[in-house]
Amino acid sequence: MWAHDNVSRVMRGMVGGVLSTVLLLMPTACQTTPGIGRSTTVAWDQRGVIRRVRCLYDQKPWLNLDRAGDRDPEGIRFRAFLDPGDGVGVHRDGTFHIEMYMIGRGENGATSRELVSDWHYSSHDVHRIAKPGKLGDGYYLYLRWAKKEIAGNEIEIVTQFEDESGNVARSGTKRLAVPKYTS
Repeated sequence: MWAHDNVSRVMRGMVGGVLSTVLLLMPTACQTTPGIGRSTTVAWDQRGVIRRVRCLYDQKPWLNLDRAGDRDPEGIRFRAFLDPGDGVGVHRDGTFHIEMYMIGRGENGATSRELVSDWHYSSHDVHRIAKPGKLGDGYYLYLRWAKKEIAGNEIEIVTQFEDESGNVARSGTKRLAVPKYTS
């Protein structure tokens, strides 16, 4: 009986000590410096920092832009949505940075990736989607590439958005096979 009372007394002492430590620390842990804590979270959300760029490509996103009249594409178009974290696209001031890489295959089967075009457009210079849908507000990107020999190759496109504060959000990498027509 004595051992049980001793253990019980020790346990109560430990629990009491832990509880008093928590109560002592709690006011300090909950205090915040003005402008930090919950208000920062609200300000962060109000700033509307873009968390990711969501790009949607049509089944045939190709642009025929040459004067020669051949059917080979000279560019691509797609839609970009700037997501602040809630899944609904918004318009923001900033710059789109788009890189296009041509994917090659070496004789030994090794894959190469060469930057062949890059574009940098202010969000003010990009066409806005006129009627926002379920994905929210977005942009149409129309891009003409620099090399004619892109047709018939595989490409990868990476789209980034940089806001005026320097925050950068990125899309996933999109790989596409560019058609080449024989006629």
